[in-house]
Parts: sequence; C-alpha cells; structure tokens
Amino acid sequence: MDLQPLKNDRNITQPWLEKMLSLKMECNIKINFWSSTLPQEREGFLSEIAFVKVQYTTSGGEENVCKLVFKFLPQDPKLVQFLANGGLAKREVQFYQFISSPNFCVICARSGIIPPVPEAFYASCSDSAITIILRDLSVDHYKSVLIRDGSTLAQTKTALRAMALIHGAGILYLQQHQAGECLSSLAEEFNTDFLEQFFVPNMKTLTEMYANTSLAEIFKALTPLTKQIRSISKRHPLVTTVVHGDLWAGQLLYSADESSVSIIDWQFCHLDNPVSDIMSMFFMSTDPHLLEEHLEDIIQDYYGALCKVVKAGGGEVVVTLEQLVANVEEMWMYGFMFLAVSIHDFLGSDNISQERLLGAFTFLEKRGVFAKFLAEFGNDGPNGT
Repeated sequence: MDLQPLKNDRNITQPWLEKMLSLKMECNIKINFWSSTLPQEREGFLSEIAFVKVQYTTSGGEENVCKLVFKFLPQDPKLVQFLANGGLAKREVQFYQFISSPNFCVICARSGIIPPVPEAFYASCSDSAITIILRDLSVDHYKSVLIRDGSTLAQTKTALRAMALIHGAGILYLQQHQAGECLSSLAEEFNTDFLEQFFVPNMKTLTEMYANTSLAEIFKALTPLTKQIRSISKRHPLVTTVVHGDLWAGQLLYSADESSVSIIDWQFCHLDNPVSDIMSMFFMSTDPHLLEEHLEDIIQDYYGALCKVVKAGGGEVVVTLEQLVANVEEMWMYGFMFLAVSIHDFLGSDNISQERLLGAFTFLEKRGVFAKFLAEFGNDGPNGT
C-alpha cells in the first residue's frame, strides 16, 4: 500500500493517518479523533515539527491514544537546499527505515538491545517532501538537558553508552549483511562543500574572538586547512559502522532520572569511524575538564558497552581498547571541527559558555594537538599546501 510523504502539517488528513497507522499496527485502524499542534517556537534547525494526538479503535475493538511527532522539510528554501546538498533528509529517512528492517531487528533481539531512538511509525521522502513520524517521548517524561558549561560525567557516559548500542549493532549488521540497499544512502559520500559555508566563516569568527592571543594565530593558520581537518576520519580509520554524525546534548532526550537517553535527529547519519561520534559529543557537549580528568574512564565505559553488544550478537570485536584509545588521540582535530562548525549556532542560542569554549581550545592546545596538525599540514610541514 503506497503512502506518499506530506509537505507540511496542513496536508495531514484522517484517511492518511488511518492508512499510516493501519500499516504500522498491521490491522485496520479507525480514527475517532485527531488534532495537530505546532510548537510555540521553532523546534529544529533542519525540520518543521508538528505534534499530533490520535484517538483510534483497532479492528478488534480496542481503543487507544497515541501521541506522535511529525517532521517535515523546513519552510526556508535555503535550508531545503542545504538538506539537498548533503542528502540529509534522505539519510534520516533511510536510518529509520534501516532500524525498522527485519534484519536489524533480528540483530537487536539477538544482542538483547532496544535501539536508543524514538519508535518510528513512518519514514519516507520524495524530491519535494519528507515525513518522519516518531513516538512522542515527552509522554514518558523524556527531556532535553542542555548545560552551557557542559554535560556532566554521568550524562556523557550515558550518551556514549547509548551510542555504543547503535555502533555495535551497526558493526554486526555490516559483518553479517554488508551495506546493501538497506544502507545505500548512508554509504554515500557527503557533498562536503555544504560544510564549508559554516566552517571557514566560523574559523574567521574564532580568530576575531581570540584576537591578540596565541589561539588567534592558531585559528588563522588552520583556516586554509579545513579540508584536511574534515578528512581526518578517512585518514585514521578504525572500524566502519553506522554513526550519528552530529551527536551532542541537543540531539539527546534523557529519561527523568537521566539513566538512559533516546537519540534524535539523524540527518547526518552515515557509515564511518565510531570515534567521530565520541569526538562530536566531547566537543559540542561535554565539560572539557572531564576530558582532562576522566578520559580513560569514559573511553573504557564506551568500549565495554560496544563489546557487549557485538559479542552478544555473535560478532567479532575487531578493535582492542588500546587501538580505540590510540584512534581517539588521532581524532582530536575532528572534534575541533564539530565545535568550530557549530559555533555561531551555539553562541547565538546561548548553548555554550565562554568558559567551556575556551576550555575546549585550551585542552587541545595543551595536548599539542594544534601544533601537531599544523606541523603536518601547515605551510612549513612536510605535507603543507
């Protein structure tokens, strides 16, 4: 039964909802009442959101209520073009189709895991529309936790343990099924030009912000090297799996006691080194002081969760803890990229304090990360451009 994606919340109709729920529930659904409301403030940068409440009756006479979140393409034509340039809408749709696929569900059952993502009711896109329908987790009191000075140790560990479930299940899937059609969009290379519209201008912003300091000189020297920074994960492979691509606190919904999270907004999902997600979380969310004091503990905790999933699913853990730690050391500049690309949005929405921002850069400077990268790729380095 073909069900076309919708362009916006005004296109939602009762027949469309009944068809969608009937496909999801695998039985005939009759809707008694439904309503749609828009958030008071725009919820997402790359999508428009509607909250839909549905009261329905199954073919067996059972009455139920469900609350759903609908995601559509943004209304801004520039953002629509941004999504198209990176293939981002298509990636998020394929991710939800992937985690709902029979083969992936078998892997999760065998490994004893529940994917830490909202339950998907529908996900589809066309050239002019995208519709993703997810269970509204606010019903279960899940919440966003944004801390200007950075996520705590417990929050960071919880986030990375959850991400390890997807990484581990992705490794199992690729070991057992290869990429195939199910992951075709996620396996495609990004059109990286779309990142340049943020990366280079933001580097210039950072140079101005830290004028007359050693950091300003570093940022000025790094500005012509954004392509080399973006390619770090390709130059330092570890193992390939499904990664989020934009993991930070804004993409996490924590349970009421913050013991678990559900990960949302998978537009940047692709196949890559899982350390890329660790770096993203570290530099866009984590209190940088934790990296100085608890790095080994965090990495060991993540590695334990990853191994547990892969082993339970009958797969092979092809990476040692020592190899993971070594790869983290090679990927620091990739984490810097995530922070630099996001700086305007973070400062504009007051999601980061000046102390956390400086703390992240100071951590990298003290660790010699900037100096090592510039020695390799700067004008005076052996691979200079």
